[in-house]
Order: sequence, then C-alpha cells, then structure tokens
Amino acid sequence: MTDFDRLPNTSSLAFVEQLYAAYAQDPASVTDDWRQYFQDMTGGNGAGAQKGPSFAPPRLFAPASAAPATNGHAPAESSDAAVRHGNVAQLVRAYRVLGHLKASLDPLGQSRPVHPSLELAYHGLSEADLDRTFANPGVVGPQVLPLRAIIDRLENTYCRSIGVQFMHIDDLEAQRWLHQRMEATENGTVLTRDEQTRILTRLTDSVIFEEFIQKKYLGAKSFSLEGSESLIPMLDLAIEKAGEQGVDAVVLAMAHRGRLNVLANIMGKSPRAIFREFDDTDAEMFFGSGDVKYHLGHSSDWKTSKGHPVHLTLCFNPSHLEYVNTVAQGRVRARQDRQGDVAHERQLAILIHGDAAFAGEGIIQETLNLSQLDGYHVGGTLHIIVNNQIGFTTSPAQGRSSHYASDVAKMLNIPIFHVNGEDPEAVAQVVRLAMDFRTAFKRDVVIDMYAFRRLGHNEGDEPAFTQPLMYAAIAKHPTVREAYLGRLLKMGGITREEADRIEANQREKLEGELQEARKPGFKRNLPWLGGVWEGYTGGPEPVGDEPETGVGKDTLQHLLKVESEVPADFQPHPKVKRILETRALMASGDKPLDWAAGEYLAFATLAASGTRVRLTGQDAQRGTFTHRHSVLHDITDG
Repeated sequence: MTDFDRLPNTSSLAFVEQLYAAYAQDPASVTDDWRQYFQDMTGGNGAGAQKGPSFAPPRLFAPASAAPATNGHAPAESSDAAVRHGNVAQLVRAYRVLGHLKASLDPLGQSRPVHPSLELAYHGLSEADLDRTFANPGVVGPQVLPLRAIIDRLENTYCRSIGVQFMHIDDLEAQRWLHQRMEATENGTVLTRDEQTRILTRLTDSVIFEEFIQKKYLGAKSFSLEGSESLIPMLDLAIEKAGEQGVDAVVLAMAHRGRLNVLANIMGKSPRAIFREFDDTDAEMFFGSGDVKYHLGHSSDWKTSKGHPVHLTLCFNPSHLEYVNTVAQGRVRARQDRQGDVAHERQLAILIHGDAAFAGEGIIQETLNLSQLDGYHVGGTLHIIVNNQIGFTTSPAQGRSSHYASDVAKMLNIPIFHVNGEDPEAVAQVVRLAMDFRTAFKRDVVIDMYAFRRLGHNEGDEPAFTQPLMYAAIAKHPTVREAYLGRLLKMGGITREEADRIEANQREKLEGELQEARKPGFKRNLPWLGGVWEGYTGGPEPVGDEPETGVGKDTLQHLLKVESEVPADFQPHPKVKRILETRALMASGDKPLDWAAGEYLAFATLAASGTRVRLTGQDAQRGTFTHRHSVLHDITDG
C-alpha cells in the first residue's frame, strides 16, 4: 500500500499540496510532523511545490526514486501524520455538513442522537489526538491549532443554539462566504447593553400583550403567540437591519398565529383598536363587510434607531395560511417595477410560516420555485418559520417525511438557519447573518425558529388530549422573557429595577388602551384606506357613476396597425407573419375583428392610458391557443 492509498480520499490531496507549497516558502509555517514528512519525502528540497495541487499522487507521495530516510524517522510515521491531517479535514467537513444535527434547538430540551460522523472514531481519530497540533484545515483562525481547539470552534459555530444547513449550496462563493462569516465569530454576535435592553423590551411587550389578552378576554380566540414570543424581537431586528441596508419598504405576510401580537408590537396598530374588535362593538362586523381580528392587515411607518424610515405593510389573510405568500411578493415586485428598482434593493418581503404548513402545503414549493425567475425575482425573501413542533394536533413524525420542516427549501442554493427561539441573542445573530446573505447574493434565506405553542390550536382547545407529555413539559416551562432576564441579570447587563419598570410600563399602556377602547364615541382609524388606496371603493352596492370605458374607432385602428408592424430587419415565423398581416387588414376594416385582436386592444388601450399591464405564466407570451403573440421571436437568432 502506498502512502497515497492510506489517505482518506482525494479531497485531502489538494489540502496536503497546499501545505507543501507553504513548506517550500517557509518550513516553519507548518507543524513539526508535516515538516518532517516533507523533509523525508524530498530530502529537504521543496523545489516544485509552488506549482500547487497537481493531483498526481505517485509524484508527491510515492516518488519512484525516493532515498531511504537518514534522519532516524520512519516514513510510516510521516504517512500516519498525513492520514491524521486528512482525517481532521474530513471531521471539519462533517461539522459543516451535519453539525446542525447536534445543535441544541428545542426549547423543551428534547435531546437528539449524535450523528456518527461527528465522532472522532468515525474519522480514525481518538482522544489521544486532541492535544496534537494540526495545520488548520480551513477553519477561520490561527494556522496551527490543537485538535481540541479546532473542535471547540466547530462546536461553538455549528452545535450550540444555531444549526445551519448550507453545504448543499453548489455556489462555492456563497458557501465560503457563509462558513467564513460564521466561523470568524463562532456564530455569535456581540450586543451592546442598549441592544440587549431593546431585545428584553420587545420580549416584554410580546409576553405581556398575550398575558393581557388571556386575562381580559378569557377563552376568546386570538391564536396566541405564547411560546414563540421571540418572533417579535426577530422582526424588530430584521426591520432595523433592512433600514440600514437601504430598504425603505417591507411587506409582511403571515397566517393567524401571532398576528395580533405582530399588529400591536411591530405594525403599530393601536391596542385599543384590537380590544374594540374583541368587544365586537363595530357595526360593520354585523353587515358582512368586515373580518375577524386575526385576519386583518395594517400599514404604518417605522423609523429605525439610526433614523432610517421604513414603510411597513402586513397583508390581509383570510384563513388561507400560506396562500398569501405570493400576494406579498407580488406587492414587493409591483413596488420595485413602479419605482424603477431594477436592482431589487429597496423593498423586502418577509414571509412568516408555520412549520406544518411549510412542510405540507404545495404553495411553498411553488413560491420558492419562482424566487430566481426574472419575472418574479424580488431580490430575496426572508422566510421565518415559527416552528411550534406541532400542526394543530399532529406531531412532526406524523406530519412530514423530511427531517426538518424546512427541507423543501433545500431545492434552492440558499442557507437554512435553525435557531433555538429561547436564545434571543442567537436569534439576533441569525437575523443579521440572514439579512447580510440576502443583500450580498439577492437570494431567499430561511430561518427556522424552534419554539412551542403554549396553548392549544386556539384558546378553547385542549392540546393534552393528543400530546400529554409535550404539554406537561410546557406547563413547567418559563417564558422566554424570564429566561433571558435571568441571563442578563447574571451578566450585569441590566438591573432588576430596570426590568420591572419595562414590564410596568407595558402593563400600564395596555390598561390605558383598554379604557380608551371602551369609551363611547370611539372611532377606528382605517390605514388601509389611505395613500394609493384612497378613493377605492367596493362592496355589493356601487358607489358613484359607472366610468366611461369606450375608446374611439381611430384610436383602435391606430393601435392595431402599430401592433401589426415589425422592423424591416426582423424575421418572424411565417405563421406569425400571416397573423400580423391579418391584423393589418382588421385595422383597415377589411376583415372583422377576432377574439385575439379584441384581447390585444384591451391591453393596448390600458397601456396607452398609462395603466401598467402585467401578464405572467407559461403561455403569457404566445397565448394558450396560439393567438396572442405579444412577444415576437426572430427565427434567425431567437
């Protein structure tokens, strides 16, 4: 067996030859065992190493005329060192590929078996190797490290409160960008005291809002966010980051779970308006023109902590879970087109999903499939899965065949960040990293935030009927606010008095809002009827006179004539040419109009009046019945 045969696989070869090139430049730049190995191999002469990886194993590892070692070191010892270094490189790759399986993601503490490829023995290593020094196989950090330090860095980066799936990405630049960013900080972020206080405040807002609703409207359906309150600081961080990156408008979409909390604590909807909806005192609800409170949308203006204005829109979503996703993305694309944002930099779509819905609804795959197509691309969408680890009464094992709820997203070259929602600072790291990736690569990114649902599917549901053990654990579990506050108090990041004041302020605010909501003469503000929507009307009864939609004959003839003409150097398909010639005869009045000409004139008159017309779909250009031909292709060059 040659020395080359003893290496784990050929992926280690380039790494070894890179070390050899470094050795030729400066023998002291590699570890003792590699230096000895290269001396044995070349007799101390590093000539030729500058050529880099040659992928010619016999030349490097089994030179035909190698002289016997004369320095007392057996060649076998050096080849063993090469094997160990190759094994370490494979261990590093295993952490990058599968480290997420070892991450502590579940707030309820459910343990997971460790994948064998994350064990030393799987790679031919043992505890005896932990204190050996190795040339760093690509992990961000010093060039030479003990194996123990390499593993510590990998554990901290990939196996704490954050697990990342990114090695399926075949874009090596994106893959490298991710592992370098994560390993440089060991997947952590340094927060200032003000940032920690802001996170605690947002958690307090979220937790106290839910407690207040449950106390004042006991048993009323609200589809509580309890157990997943970290969504609020997550959205806060995302919007703040978006503002820094030049985004001036964010469109959000979500189902009913947690919507009221998002409306109150992110969208700026007045709590008094929400309480009024709980009290069922609005007359419009009795005439079929309204909707339940957890389906409603809202819009508002946000100013970031650094002074950047961001317009927020939360889409209405009447009980169709994920179907609103493409509506939100369409709104973003429409804004981009209208504003000439061809770089897709000023608008952001944030889609909030449930775990069962993300895995189970086909609209998810369809939406992801559109993400990089020219007609639908929006510069990357931030997907947030609020992973309650349950769908109504169905556990993941009975609800999906994949390991993660997010696995369908692996169809794209995008990272998937799994994060424990009970670790708000890990949430902060993931949001910042995700937003930076989106900005750098103009692609979607997925955050799978592990949490739980403290109550049933709704507030009148008893979840312990079907998940008794899970809900026994939840009953004993403190809120994420309590856990994070305890952590800050230990670190000295905040005082108990400050925390109590934050809580008291939120309770006081909500009590005041409730009193205002119950005063006679309360008038709701309807923000969705302002801005570009001002003047829009609808409903069963028409308002105002019917508009005049007729168009003069001369205009119709002109538009149809223009449509039938092509440049002299353009060669359409012969059959299309005949269609255009027929259209010219229709324009002159020598032939009657057909349905295709009528459709064209409908679009043309709208466009001529300044109204944007957008057709999308597989047959949008030609038309399903070969009738439209709105885009012509030259048969000589395509």
